[in-house]
Amino acid sequence: MDLAADFALEPGQGRVIDLCAGIGGLSYWVQQRAKWRGGVELTCVEINPRFVEIGRKLLPEARWICADVLDWWQWWKDELEGAMFDWAIANPPFGKVATSGGRRGFKSFEFAVIEIASQIADNGVFLLPQNSTSFRYSGRPCFERLTSGAGVEFEQRTGLFMDCGIGIDTSIYRDQWRGVAPLCEIVTVEFAEWRERRRVRALADGSGQLVLL
Repeated sequence: MDLAADFALEPGQGRVIDLCAGIGGLSYWVQQRAKWRGGVELTCVEINPRFVEIGRKLLPEARWICADVLDWWQWWKDELEGAMFDWAIANPPFGKVATSGGRRGFKSFEFAVIEIASQIADNGVFLLPQNSTSFRYSGRPCFERLTSGAGVEFEQRTGLFMDCGIGIDTSIYRDQWRGVAPLCEIVTVEFAEWRERRRVRALADGSGQLVLL
């Protein structure tokens, strides 16, 4: 809960969508912090119906959608009418994709969630395993930008750039995890700027069209 509270320092106000929301722990703290810095309109997407049931009690202010995040095009169009969000947040399951999302080229679930968020939000904040990021900050004496690894390969493939935001060292909460205790990073990504760069390139090459991931 302490890590979730610190995570909630990153998203700003406006429309927020929580992908792989669980019972809404991250969204709960976003809602709490919004009381002092401006309102938020929360949407939570979660595949587990029991989690959705609990989440609706924990955070009745949010709109809850029980669906597979990887089927984003369907629920985004049908449930949300293609509306854009100011922020996407997520603490997605870590590891390989074992569902239909794999045929879109996603190798790890956390990367799939970021790419989906890039289509529906202007900014993103994600809690990721450290070995999936393009930098090292938590548990280190100083910030280090990497030149290789899964996170760097993701950036090179997509053009999306990972940053550490305000800089929260998640290692101080490592003993609070239940079961395994992964070392994580809070990653921020600017999607609106990335989409604008793609639009300019599309105009420059004469196509004038953007292709959804």
